[in-house]
Amino acid sequence: MLFSLLVAAFSMQMNAHNGLRVSPRLFLAGSYEASTGLMRDGIRQQGLLPMKEPYSTMYNFEHFGGGGGETIVSPSVMQTTGNNAIVDWVMVELRSSSDRLKPVGTRSALLQRDGDVVSTDGVSPVNFTNLASGDYYVVVRHRNHLGVMTAKPLPLSNTATLVDFTNTNTLLYGTKPCATIGGKRVLWLGDANVDKKVIHQGPANDLFSLYSAVLSAPANATNSGNFILKGYLTADLNMDGYAAFYGPNNDKAFSFQQAAMNGSGILNYILTEQIPD
Repeated sequence: MLFSLLVAAFSMQMNAHNGLRVSPRLFLAGSYEASTGLMRDGIRQQGLLPMKEPYSTMYNFEHFGGGGGETIVSPSVMQTTGNNAIVDWVMVELRSSSDRLKPVGTRSALLQRDGDVVSTDGVSPVNFTNLASGDYYVVVRHRNHLGVMTAKPLPLSNTATLVDFTNTNTLLYGTKPCATIGGKRVLWLGDANVDKKVIHQGPANDLFSLYSAVLSAPANATNSGNFILKGYLTADLNMDGYAAFYGPNNDKAFSFQQAAMNGSGILNYILTEQIPD
């Protein structure tokens, strides 16, 4: 086991000298706390975070350029606490500077409480070993939040480049690409049905997926709306490791709070992911 870990670490160090390295920074609205400037890591604390990335098997996610199948290097990565504790998996995508519709590489990576996105060793920048230095659009995506993309290509190289999606001065593609909490940008929460839209109320709304997940849970023998479902779930909008439709700390309340801050004044407003397809 020790030998395997040493080989993996050596391989990662060698790969770090090739290709492109990027250090995205982002916050998820579902787990962000303005009072601390950090995200909660409830999924990790509940022991629910998978060792292997989830995006290869998820609807509306596709890997390119050698991405997919990433696995956390060591269980010790999951034992880190504090600012660098792991919140969840995210997907980092680079797109061609000449065609913003064309992904040329993706990597599944780990998001820390302070917003840093790191490789599967829990420390290193995200590495695209198969790409040459140049300009690329940078995209970050999450399984139940709306992803975002830079408004223009950025110069990337073997020296890790910080791309701070939490900074309101960072130019992003589209209209209303993010929410803002406490002066920091956060990805819109609530895409429980993974359709690249967030709908609190109305046709195809995401709360239906939340309610369905709770009612259809095998352990919910009485089909109670008050049942609390534990798991690694897209219906877990507040990222605490549970899907709850009613009761304390329920996910529906988080969806309502966000709907109230989308600027439209209506609860059936549709937020669409601002990444061109």
